[in-house]
Amino acid sequence: MICLDANVLLEIIEKRPRSAGCERYLTNNEDKAISTLTLDLVMYFVERDKIEWRSVRTFLDSFTWLPIIDADAQWAFEHFGGQDFEDGLQVACARREGCKKFATLDQSLAKKYANHIAVDLLT
Repeated sequence: MICLDANVLLEIIEKRPRSAGCERYLTNNEDKAISTLTLDLVMYFVERDKIEWRSVRTFLDSFTWLPIIDADAQWAFEHFGGQDFEDGLQVACARREGCKKFATLDQSLAKKYANHIAVDLLT
């Protein structure tokens, strides 16, 4: 299973410049998952930008939803190094849930956590 970073979904939902590459990535046959933190982040932007939420809900339902638990927060505190705690939570959740890869557009996340999980850096 591949865990997707929130930025991958937001790129598609908001039709940002790298959305085509993100959409292509989603077409591979591997199962995809998102954390409940990603779910929250995506819905924040959907509400803020007044995007029709029902179609977004359908899109989000196509992924397995992974819970964030106490152990994820503890792991993130040990590894985030004072920057981007949210990234640490996402990676901790993916690792704990047994995801083989983490897909992101964030180059610093990819570099920071490459020793903890295989990262697909999308372009």
